[in-house]
Amino acid sequence: MSEIEEALVRIKDLEGVEGYVICNNDGTVLRHQVDMTKKLADDLARNLTKIATRATNVARDLDPNDDLRILRIKTGRKEAIVSHEKDFIVIVLQEWKPKSDQD
Repeated sequence: MSEIEEALVRIKDLEGVEGYVICNNDGTVLRHQVDMTKKLADDLARNLTKIATRATNVARDLDPNDDLRILRIKTGRKEAIVSHEKDFIVIVLQEWKPKSDQD
């Protein structure tokens, strides 16, 4: 099983996952969730790859011996998790609900 297939197995059935995109380090989509439009997958890959590349550069500026592994971006209702692998980037979109005071 390829590394990409292994990544898909890990994320596809996680609770709260609404979509995923796997792209190369240039932002070219390799795989995306079946019910996601190609345009959305391309937009997410292009934009989040740029952000992840910049965040990686910042991490290396802070410590040249360190690497960015995961970048999380939260909005009021969604969360994007960007994971840098050696040859590809995994982007996971998931629903995000703040904990209530009663939890």
